[in-house]
Amino acid sequence: MDGDFPQHLTAAFDGLYTMAYFGEDLRPYWNKDGKTSIEDLYADAEEDYKEVMAKCYAFDRQLMADAYLAGGKEYAELCALAYRQSVSAFQMSEDSEGELLYFTPQVGPVDEYYPASPLYLRYNPDLVKAMLNPFFYYSESGKWSKPFAAHDVGTYPLANGQTYGGDMPVEETGNMLILTTAIAHKEGNADYAAKHWDMLTTWADFLLEKGLDPENQLCTDDFAGHFAHNANLSIKAIMGIAGYGKMAGMLGKKDIAEKYTQAAKEMAGKWVEMAADGDHYKLTFDKAGTWSQKYNLVWDELLGLNIFPKEVAQKEIAYLTKQNLYGLPLDSRRTYTKSDWIMWTATMAPDVVTMQKFIAPVYKYANETGSRVPISDWHETPDAKQVGFQARSVVGGYFMPMLKKELMK
Repeated sequence: MDGDFPQHLTAAFDGLYTMAYFGEDLRPYWNKDGKTSIEDLYADAEEDYKEVMAKCYAFDRQLMADAYLAGGKEYAELCALAYRQSVSAFQMSEDSEGELLYFTPQVGPVDEYYPASPLYLRYNPDLVKAMLNPFFYYSESGKWSKPFAAHDVGTYPLANGQTYGGDMPVEETGNMLILTTAIAHKEGNADYAAKHWDMLTTWADFLLEKGLDPENQLCTDDFAGHFAHNANLSIKAIMGIAGYGKMAGMLGKKDIAEKYTQAAKEMAGKWVEMAADGDHYKLTFDKAGTWSQKYNLVWDELLGLNIFPKEVAQKEIAYLTKQNLYGLPLDSRRTYTKSDWIMWTATMAPDVVTMQKFIAPVYKYANETGSRVPISDWHETPDAKQVGFQARSVVGGYFMPMLKKELMK
């Protein structure tokens, strides 16, 4: 035994190339210049072992302490579970222009990076940029010519263009605008947005036209199928437009900022009227007696957009009455849920005690589910059984309460 650390075994995968990327074969980041061998990697890992492990232990302690302060012991343990699962789903490369790329096996989709983003916004927004870089390139190069953002840019090992069978126009466009806004807010400048301003403008204008009352299409919860007039998807569009206005203001584009911010506020006013259904808001604008988690609304406060009346978020907290033993259902149609979205809904709670009421059933699910797989983000709330999905990066969304605590110091 070593005096400070136990004996250890080093294992590594020697990937000569990680991905074919629009005609370019990408090397793994550790060998981006092609001059490092696997033997060099082993040697460096051994030499740095004690230093790296000490940093890991310090980071673990800090993560748990920060998570405990944000949401308590159960929340901290869920974050510990989610951190490693989310990070291990990615691989990193660099393209010939020196742009950092951060991939999951289906390169994207943006609607998986979106729920995963709180973890990466909290610790390293450069990695969020690296997630978005392929999508900006895809559109800006003309390889993707539609006026909305693509769903993905390929499937491992080929990142040569979208492979998903359909589009998610409002979903992915809103995701790109919101995440770019979140990067700007976290960094205190809109330099990254400025690099892609023309594309962001095209997307913001698309949402102005198509976002308030979305046509029949998929959202990120695609397992629920196509449907129109999606109230939560409408919120995403409004947040995207408001985010564009915020970034314009950060770039000194005063007239543009006022135009899009005002447009977002007017859309929010219409949304309140269209979605109102007594003591809650509808799943779709055309169906009374329905409800859904409006998790996209969490950005309104976090990013300082302040587009919706405060009471809208607080009506969402009333859904505590809809909870089952293992969590709050996604919406009124079924009893299954997405645990990442529960964490986003919980973040809108007015205090930690109320937030913990949403988190406790998710903690119970993680401990008691009989589905012995890397934690599934899609489970049944009455019996904790996995419905689908496992080992996905989206559990980075569990870090939303931590992100809020950092952004709103």
